[in-house]
Amino acid sequence: MNAQGRVIGGYTLPRVLGRGGMGEVHLASTPTGGLAAVKVIHPELARDPAFRRRFEREVAAARRVARFCTAPVLDSGMDGDLAFLVTEYVKGPDLALAVREQGPLQGSNLEALAVGIATALHAIHGAGVIHRDLKPSNVLLSPLGPRVIDFGIAQLVDADSLASQAILGTPAFMAPEQVRGEALSPATDVYAWGGVIAFAGTGRLPFGGGAPAEVLYRIVNDGPALDGLDQRMRGLVEWAMAKDPARRPTAQQLLAELVGGQPSPESATQVVERTWTSGAPADDRPPPARRRRKWPWAVGAGVAALAVAIPAVVLWQARQEWPYRAGFGEAWAVGATAGGTAQRSGNAYLLTANPGWRLWKSAPLTEPGEGVVVAARARLEAGSGDFGVWCRGTGGGDRYEFAVTADGQASITKRVAGGKPTVLYGPAKVKAAKDVRIAAECRADGKRVTLRMTVGGDVVGQAADADHPYASGLTGVHAAPGDANPLRVRFTEFTVQPVKG
Repeated sequence: MNAQGRVIGGYTLPRVLGRGGMGEVHLASTPTGGLAAVKVIHPELARDPAFRRRFEREVAAARRVARFCTAPVLDSGMDGDLAFLVTEYVKGPDLALAVREQGPLQGSNLEALAVGIATALHAIHGAGVIHRDLKPSNVLLSPLGPRVIDFGIAQLVDADSLASQAILGTPAFMAPEQVRGEALSPATDVYAWGGVIAFAGTGRLPFGGGAPAEVLYRIVNDGPALDGLDQRMRGLVEWAMAKDPARRPTAQQLLAELVGGQPSPESATQVVERTWTSGAPADDRPPPARRRRKWPWAVGAGVAALAVAIPAVVLWQARQEWPYRAGFGEAWAVGATAGGTAQRSGNAYLLTANPGWRLWKSAPLTEPGEGVVVAARARLEAGSGDFGVWCRGTGGGDRYEFAVTADGQASITKRVAGGKPTVLYGPAKVKAAKDVRIAAECRADGKRVTLRMTVGGDVVGQAADADHPYASGLTGVHAAPGDANPLRVRFTEFTVQPVKG
């Protein structure tokens, strides 16, 4: 689908802002000369009569949501075989980008974020709507405070739709009842509020990274990682993220704890606007009256209102010196999941993948710039299957994977979260070895990504991806059994460095 440059429902679409599972979001010029964000639904969805009925029902509900700390729905309709949804255009980055570029929020800004999202949930729930997919990329940071987008839209794609072949929602911020496929309620959004605030205040995903199945297992069985939040905010987040939905507060109760008394959405919104600042100066003096935070990454960007289901996977890091060389310390995930186990073994990292699973782990850093070279030395200790490195990944499962097998086959594969993988190169014959060094180069090349694989110092092959290529993100190692027995691989080296030239 490419609606760029077209006029749909009276809205001119000059530029794509983002793409996701349901369609594309465009910056739009309105018939009166203003700006809006227009989501154009994939035609194969829009042609489904059942989807159209859900679309009309859910959009009607979303339009009832009051405009408190939200990007309200302004219009909707059908234009030929295209369904479209118009929301207010909000200029500013999403929370995922803000944390990635600037680090965790602190002080008054974190409190204003917590109040703003709770206010939005109060308005959303008051209209009889459940968001279902609250996450950092669905929170936009405007000059006046946070704005929640995409409320109620996740319900448009249900279990009967051709587009839904996995659990709805973004795994990192799903509630336990959502993972189990149970009935959802406003308490599901409150749980996600806790996860989003934990992420905003610490820069870390509340249940870590890894394969979706690993994250979902931790959500159901473990508690979130909240180290770094102050005592008051941590207590509220723990309350919101109670495993039992009945033990969680309502959005109104959250506001009462955050602001005091019985605040209305109007008064809570005023609190957000007063406290949404650049923070106190170094000497802790209060900032000038009504001074508002300036988001330097948003100037001229015009990339807000990305109301699409694009996974928000962010790993904040302090200034990174290159090349990165792994000592496989505490920042690397360890422990057992349904997919297998990850262990530190001296200065090595040991993955044991269970049959039927792909066990993949993220390095504690984000990739640099426009290109990266990832290299690892791996030794096959037990079983058969493939193993190697990956680049440009997300915590949801998207990544480019570079794999070898003990019997000497190498391949480059594009993995898609919840979808069918695409083999971009191979399998190609290489020298069989149980101890092998694998290197992957992932480089942006115009509108495509160039991928080159080296095994044992010899270039194996090269591929290019121009079909919605992945952006720089996470990198790491993986292992996957080829039969009914576990596969154990020991990684003794892992390096990441920017590409040269």
